[in-house]
Amino acid sequence: MKRIVLPFLLVFGAACAGGAPPAGSPSPVAAKPNVGALLTRTALVLAADSIAADAKFRTAQWGMLIVDPTTGDTLLSRNAGKFFMPASNQKIITGATALAQLGPDFTFRTTFGYRGTLRDGVLDGDLVVIGRGDPSFSDAMRGDWRLAFSDMTDSIAAHGIREIRGGVRRGGDAFPGNNFGYGWQIDDLTETYGAVVDELFVNEGFWTAGRTSNVPCRGRCAPWPRCRDDCVDRPATPIQDPGAAFLGALRQALTAYAIPVRDTMDVKWANGAIRDSAVTRLFELRSPPLRTILPVMEKPSQNQIAEIFFKTLGLEKTGVGSADSARRVVERQLAAWGAKPDGAAVRDGSGLSRHDYVTPETLAKVLNAMRVHRDFAVFYDALPIAGVDGTIGERMKGTPAQGNVHAKTGSVDKARSLSGYVTTADGRLLIFSFLCNNFSGSNRDVEQATDALLARIAGSPFAAR
Repeated sequence: MKRIVLPFLLVFGAACAGGAPPAGSPSPVAAKPNVGALLTRTALVLAADSIAADAKFRTAQWGMLIVDPTTGDTLLSRNAGKFFMPASNQKIITGATALAQLGPDFTFRTTFGYRGTLRDGVLDGDLVVIGRGDPSFSDAMRGDWRLAFSDMTDSIAAHGIREIRGGVRRGGDAFPGNNFGYGWQIDDLTETYGAVVDELFVNEGFWTAGRTSNVPCRGRCAPWPRCRDDCVDRPATPIQDPGAAFLGALRQALTAYAIPVRDTMDVKWANGAIRDSAVTRLFELRSPPLRTILPVMEKPSQNQIAEIFFKTLGLEKTGVGSADSARRVVERQLAAWGAKPDGAAVRDGSGLSRHDYVTPETLAKVLNAMRVHRDFAVFYDALPIAGVDGTIGERMKGTPAQGNVHAKTGSVDKARSLSGYVTTADGRLLIFSFLCNNFSGSNRDVEQATDALLARIAGSPFAAR
C-alpha cells in the first residue's frame, strides 16, 4: 500500500531558505562512482516500509526522518514525533548545546594554590587543587596521561615549592551531587564506559590496561624518572573516586620529581574540599579548546567527556554544576532551537541513562540549528565519518556513503540509533535521524538496514517527486 507522505511539521525559519549553504559549511565530497538512478520520496517510503516489515524487526519500533533543510521538505517521516531511547544520540544534543552555549574556544580551568605559608621553598601547609572538570588529562589527548601530571609538577616547582609539609587536597566543589548519571544501571558502573566523573578527572575515568593503578610500568618510565616493576597484565578498570585518583597521581608525580609530600594520609579520606577563600592562588592550567575536545567525545562516543560537558553547562550558565542545572540549560536551548517542549526528556549528557528520550523531530531540529550555526564546520567535522573514522569508521566502506555521511551512533540494550547528515550524489546535504528501539535481533541487523539506506541516498541524485 502506498503511504501518504505528510507535510514536514518542523518549520525551519528564514535562515534555512534558499539554495546556498550557510557560511562555514563543509563542502560535500565532489565525486561519487556508480551514481544511481534518481531517488524519489516514494522510493524512500517504500524502503522504510520494507525495513519495518522485515521479520527481524517484528518486535521493533522504528523512528525515521529525512529532511532537505534547504527547502524545508520532508522526504521521509515515520513515527518522527514519537519518543525513542536515543542512547548516544544524546551526545548530539550535548555537543551541540556545549558548542552553542560555551563556544569553540572555551577552555577548562584547573587552579593550583596552597593553604598555609610558603617560605624559602617550604610549603608549611597543603597544596590545593581546584578543578572544573578538565577532561584532557588523558592518553587520548596527551598520548600518555602522566605527561599532564609532569607539567603540573614543573609548574609547582617553577613557583618555588621544594617541599610540602602538609598534603595534597582538593578545593571547591564544582560538580556537587552524584558522580554518576540518573538512571545509569548498576552493571554499567563496573565498565569503563560507565566510569563516574568529578571536577578532578584522570584519563577518561579509568586506569589504562597493563598498569597497576597509577604506577608507571617498566619500559614506559617517561615522564617520571622512577619506575616500579610491579605492573601486571590486566584489563582497564574504572576509577571509583576520580578526585582521589587525581590527587594520588599528583602526589606520586611530585615525589618522583623529588618534591616530598609529608602527609601520606589517603586523600580519599581527607576532610572534604577546602573552600576557595582559604586558598592562596599560585597558577592556573587551561585545557585545549572545546573545538579540540569535541571530536574526542563524539567520534569514539566517550561517555565521561559528555557528562563533563553536561555538568559544565550547568556550572557556567547557572553557577551550579549539577545534572539538574544542566538539564534546565539544555531544555532552554532546545526550546530556542524550536523543539517542542515534549520532544525530549533529558536526564544525562551521554545517553547512558535509560530515562533519556527524544523524538527524531527534535534531533532534526538540533542538527538543522547547527547547520546554520557559525561553528557548523566544528560540529560537522567532530562527528564520526562513514568508512573513515569514529564509531562508523568500519561501516559503509566502499559504498557511496563513505565520506559522505557524518553521523552519531548510539547503542544501549534494545536501542540503536544513527542521526546526522548525508550528502547526495547531486550535492544536497540532507538531515536524517534513524532510531530503533525494542528489537529482538542483533545490533548488526539494525546497522545493515540503516547503512544500506544511507548508501542508496548518498549514491543517487534526488528527484522532487
